[in-house]
Amino acid sequence: CALPISIITRHMKSKEAEEIGVDYYPMFDMMSFLSDLDVVIIAVPMIEFEDVVSKLPVDKLRGKLVVEVCPLNSHPKSVMLQNFGPDVDILCSNPMFGPSLSDNNESPSPVSWDGLPMIYEKVRIADMRRCDKFLSIFERERCQMVEMTAEQHDASTSDAEFVTHLTGRLLDRQLLPPTPVMSKEYAALCDVADMTAADSFDLFYGMFKYNSRAKDLLKKMRENIAKVERQLAAKEAYLAASAEMKNNDRKQLIEECKILLREVASSSNIAAKVEEKDGKPAESKITKTSQKES
Repeated sequence: CALPISIITRHMKSKEAEEIGVDYYPMFDMMSFLSDLDVVIIAVPMIEFEDVVSKLPVDKLRGKLVVEVCPLNSHPKSVMLQNFGPDVDILCSNPMFGPSLSDNNESPSPVSWDGLPMIYEKVRIADMRRCDKFLSIFERERCQMVEMTAEQHDASTSDAEFVTHLTGRLLDRQLLPPTPVMSKEYAALCDVADMTAADSFDLFYGMFKYNSRAKDLLKKMRENIAKVERQLAAKEAYLAASAEMKNNDRKQLIEECKILLREVASSSNIAAKVEEKDGKPAESKITKTSQKES
């Protein structure tokens, strides 16, 4: 049977909640929201996570499972361990698919999570049955379930996630216009751009702020772009110089041909004059001989 779901947010979402069949609570009614819940999922940008957790009524969280779903897990894990006592179960997770997938209303077929990674760490779990029941939601959808510590997760995925979202934000739709025919590579770039466009800038900033290597990655991206620009400029200069050299060689060849032709023409004129000079006396001698004979 379907589990009852409630949401609470600082934005007015009562209409959206009604449309998908969940109970909506405004922020001022936090006590009522938490009263009947067994599992609490905190889905906020990382830059707001500590502030949100610090304002939760901890006494209302006793005996509950608290789950975070941030793209990086080390910071949320540390915050929850600092703020929640041992009577609060903690699960760190990163379902590696975002609103661009779950909000895809244009697709005629149901959205599938089949094969998509679900990373998690059972940080502190007293009620293992409840935790496994929550994770079974993703198992039933055939997600790729990967259990690892928050630190291992961040070390292995934080750089890739940041570079992916950075690339998507650089490739806006002005750089990727729709085309009637597109290659697989172009389609993949469009997918990355669409995915990151659906995420908030706060989420992206959290990936930057809580990744100690993010500035180095940004620097490397700038260096790579500058390197490509230099390579393009060098190739363009080389081709222009080659064309100029070929043009100069062609001009030189034409000049040499002209000189050769002039030399040939001059030699022909000299030869003609010599023949003419040698031929006239011979003709005169033959004529005089002929006269004597007659």
